[in-house]
Amino acid sequence: MNITIGSARVDERGTYSGGKAGDQTGKEVSTQSFYVHKKGWMVIRPKDAAQAKKIAEKMLIACNNSNLGYDQNERLGVIKHGVASKVKTECDCSALVRACVKEATGIDPGNFTTANETEILLRSGLFEKAMPYTNGMKIYTGDILVTKTKGHTVICTNGYDRAVTTTKTTTTREGMPEISFGSEGKAVKIWQIILDISVDGLFGGKTQESTKDWQEKHGLEDDGVVGPKTWAAAMREL
Repeated sequence: MNITIGSARVDERGTYSGGKAGDQTGKEVSTQSFYVHKKGWMVIRPKDAAQAKKIAEKMLIACNNSNLGYDQNERLGVIKHGVASKVKTECDCSALVRACVKEATGIDPGNFTTANETEILLRSGLFEKAMPYTNGMKIYTGDILVTKTKGHTVICTNGYDRAVTTTKTTTTREGMPEISFGSEGKAVKIWQIILDISVDGLFGGKTQESTKDWQEKHGLEDDGVVGPKTWAAAMREL
C-alpha cells in the first residue's frame, strides 16, 4: 500500500524563515510518500476514527492550498487564518498539525513544537498512548507522526483504514452507501467509474478532490461526501 503523509516542509529558498508568504513552489506544504525519519517516529493515533479522517482531510486541504507556505517566524498564520486560508500566510510543521487537530475536532490542543508535541497532544485527551514506529507497523489515515527528538512532524493523509465497516450502516435513499474519505469497497469503485478516474476502490485524496469538482459542476455542496443528493444527481445522468 502506498502510504502518503502531508506536512509543512521548507520555504521556497530551501530555508526555514524569511521567504514570501504563501506556497511559492507547490512543495512548501505538500504530501509525499511515507518514509522513516532518521530520528525515528513516534506515532500518535486519534482515539476516534471519524476524527482521524477529518484530521487527514484538513491536512489535504492545507497541502492543496497555494496560500499556505512555510516560515517558522510567521508559523501561527495558519492558526489565525485556517488551513483553507484565502490570504497568503505561513506555518511550520508543528503549527500546521495543531491547526488540523483544532479544525477537525473543535479542540485546540495549544501551542507546541516538535520538542513537546507528544506531551501536549496527549494532554488534550484526543489521542491514544504514543508508540514508537517499528518496521512493518501499520500507519492509519489520520495518524500523527513526530520525531522522537526535536525535528519534524507529519500527518498520514492516506494510510490503512480503521473503520471500513462503518460505511455499511449508512445508506442513501437510492440504496447506495454514503461514502467519504477513507471508505473502500464496491460503492467506491462505482463512484470512481462515474468520475472517470482510476478505479481502486479506495476513497483517498484524489477521489475526494474529484468528487468536490464533480459536485461543484453539478450545483451541489462540494463537501467531498457522496451522500443522497450526490448519488441522486449521478443516477439521473446514467
